[in-house]
Amino acid sequence: MTKSENSQRGVQSPWWANAGVRAAAHVGSLAIVLYGTNASYRIMTGTEPLDRRFRDFFEFYSGAEALVKGTDVFAAGELGYIYPPLLATLLMPLVKLGIAGAGLVWLILNALLLAFAAWLGGWTVATRLGVPKAAPLVTFIGLALLADKLFGDMKMQQSNILMLTCWVIGMWGLGRHWLISGLALGFGFSIKYLPIVALPYFGVRGRFKHVAGLVAGVLFWAMIPAAFIGWQMNTDLWRGATSGLIHAGDGDWKTDAGQARVMNTREYGISITTAVVRTADSLGQPKLGMPVAALLMGATFLAAWWVYRRNQQPMWLGRFGAVEENRWPVLLVEWTGLIVVTLAFSPQTNSRHLVHAMPLGFLIGAVIVTGRSAGVRRLGIAAAAIWWFGMVLPPSIPSMQDAVWMWRRASGSCIFMIIAWLITAEAVLRSTKSTYCR
Repeated sequence: MTKSENSQRGVQSPWWANAGVRAAAHVGSLAIVLYGTNASYRIMTGTEPLDRRFRDFFEFYSGAEALVKGTDVFAAGELGYIYPPLLATLLMPLVKLGIAGAGLVWLILNALLLAFAAWLGGWTVATRLGVPKAAPLVTFIGLALLADKLFGDMKMQQSNILMLTCWVIGMWGLGRHWLISGLALGFGFSIKYLPIVALPYFGVRGRFKHVAGLVAGVLFWAMIPAAFIGWQMNTDLWRGATSGLIHAGDGDWKTDAGQARVMNTREYGISITTAVVRTADSLGQPKLGMPVAALLMGATFLAAWWVYRRNQQPMWLGRFGAVEENRWPVLLVEWTGLIVVTLAFSPQTNSRHLVHAMPLGFLIGAVIVTGRSAGVRRLGIAAAAIWWFGMVLPPSIPSMQDAVWMWRRASGSCIFMIIAWLITAEAVLRSTKSTYCR
């Protein structure tokens, strides 16, 4: 074999494409999924009261049970069912299994969805950046970065892995799969509303098929429960869920019958918006909270614009219509940014909601593994470190609880997440012209 052939083979087979490395990454990813599943199962089969063993799923199940019995859905459970009617409706067939059987089905579903979302997310990012053989390692890095939040979410048996799956399918469908993308995001909207932010994004980019797909998805999933619980009940539950959400930030608001008992966002939220509103309240200027939060969101946009500008990448010029289908490096930056900014500024965000942002972990992984310059790889490592430390520090141990409380109230995790995304955007956009071409 000639020297040139050896050189070409080396380019075609980098270390991350090695079969052993890929196999180890698959094993590592599976280990993370199984560890979280086992930790959740041990809690489920413990000896505590049902609401402590099944945590948030106890509220989901109680809502479904109330639908079966014809009682007030939002009065069911301990903390209360707070979502639109779709989730409770879909869980109705599980009521006959009892809470233990239904909880086991929910756990298995969560594990399968996590494995699927991680595989599809890692594959999408790696493939669209032109490095498909890096997908197993990209997937593992994304899972590892969010492992702490994943384990917490699985132990709490929440719905964030379901939301992650919707975001990942939406990302995969940014090309020509507009209807599947819209149906997935519409499903997510019928759980936690957040994916609706994709609608204006699709609009300003001239992706009108995606707009139509998302609108269709929202309407489809919003109406599905009516086929099982009736139009009137479906309408009432939507009204109660949205009413509870709208008033969640009202410190003195009392929930009426038929309305979701959403926890006061001023008390437990970790978003930048919540931190600013709390600060404004403490200064006796409550009306300043939302305008200041809006200004900070604008500052985030300006920082992103500066990153685009310094890397000669267009943010608006020529960014409309059909040309968007193949602009994958920039699309991945923008999709992850859409999720990050939504979480960072949503008043409802708590620490486990950060699971939604795993696509950023995949993008960081791709930069670390496949960046073709040391500078780009260093940016990826810096983004990973900043984001990870922002999520896990201060350590949640008894002696550090005051520091943890202060960090969350100051929105430290969300601020560090935005910084990590901006650094990742810098790395990807810097590499776009010469490294990631597809």
